[in-house]
Amino acid sequence: MQSFGYYGDFNYRRPLQAFGLRNSTRNKIHPKDLSIHGWYQFVLGYPPHLVRQYITKFRLNNGDIIFDPFAGLGTTLVEASKNNIISYGVEANPIACFASTVKLYRNYDLKALEECLAYILSSIELSFRYHDIDEPSLDVFDPSTHFGPVVIKKVNGITADQEKLIPKGFISPRPLLKVLIIRDIIERIQDELLKNFFKLALCAFIVKEAGNMAFGPEIYRTNAKKDIESLRGFQNIAISMINDVRQGQLQAPATIYFGDSRDLSKVLPEELLGRINAVITSPPYPNEKDYTRSTRLESVLLGFIKGKEDLRNIKTGLLRSNSRNVFNGDEDEKQVAQFISITSLAEAIENRRLELKKTSGFEKLYHKIVLHYFGGMYRHLKTLKSFLSAQARLAYVVGDQASYFKILIPTAKLLGEIAEHLGYKIKEVERWRTRLATATRKQLDENVLIIET
Repeated sequence: MQSFGYYGDFNYRRPLQAFGLRNSTRNKIHPKDLSIHGWYQFVLGYPPHLVRQYITKFRLNNGDIIFDPFAGLGTTLVEASKNNIISYGVEANPIACFASTVKLYRNYDLKALEECLAYILSSIELSFRYHDIDEPSLDVFDPSTHFGPVVIKKVNGITADQEKLIPKGFISPRPLLKVLIIRDIIERIQDELLKNFFKLALCAFIVKEAGNMAFGPEIYRTNAKKDIESLRGFQNIAISMINDVRQGQLQAPATIYFGDSRDLSKVLPEELLGRINAVITSPPYPNEKDYTRSTRLESVLLGFIKGKEDLRNIKTGLLRSNSRNVFNGDEDEKQVAQFISITSLAEAIENRRLELKKTSGFEKLYHKIVLHYFGGMYRHLKTLKSFLSAQARLAYVVGDQASYFKILIPTAKLLGEIAEHLGYKIKEVERWRTRLATATRKQLDENVLIIET
């Protein structure tokens, strides 16, 4: 098979002058873009201005359809809606799919949101008093509201199985109790739209206020917070979200589906066949980042993961990008057996492991991850084709990697080779930014692979 010409057969550019941003700030969200996007964020996502850049580059308008097959927390879909372009997405992580669904709803009742927030805050105060938890009063309860406050006398804790799934030290006992009380109050809300809106506010509260975590870019444990001021913290997050709703920035409808993008025929409706005009997305990269770990605490506390079986089921629906979601019976590697560039890379990684005498179970999977990852992307690009319109344009944000014994994985190059084999046309690779690799302490490229039908 002819090798894809990484530096010769298409236009390879130097770093984009994206909005005049320096490399160090190019992937950071602008303060003016925080509306809706900022409700609940994922550290490994890309910023809204990147989506706008490709909406402009692809000359998309309100007659087009944008698709994000790895939708995450809905950055592409939210930005498409703000620009009055219809969009669809697919996401396999349930809490991320949930967050996107809440963000993308366009018809919230502002008065109901405000009354529901008063109910929640008043119920928190009363429940805290019952449990001898002392926090400054907010004096928010309006007796005219039809949301009467409740007192949570018996707090529904987390099970032993759930506790085992939370990384050690990610939340302290006192903040945990407060989170569980707030969760139980929100669960009493009958209206599903309102309930889900404030569940997402609680997700953000867990990450920003209650948990002992930070991102840099890996998620890590910080110093333990013995206590938190939860009334004021939750109120500030919820009010900010309600104010964003008040601005009414969402215009076009957006729909997200829960599912596995390696087989879109089982996820997307038939009415989308041949209708998608553009793809703007960022799939996981082949590395050792367990994407479920970054959302693990809130996923467990809010019931998206109830035990090991739930976690396993989530991981089986994800692209194989790390050693913690490779399973016996996986067969994606068969899709790329004919690609010498990929099989040789996997062989080089395994040979390096043997040379270094690395024997852990995770390290023995490193070469398999490469095969399964690109095999999964092969399946994705193949099943995507029938949903694309003639002359559709696709932008895949992908980073080169060196996580496996410091051997370079040129992700955009190899995905380009797969795409070309499947009949796509390679237009160019634009270097979005460079970033410091954890394994090598060297700068690696994060590129945007642009292809067409």
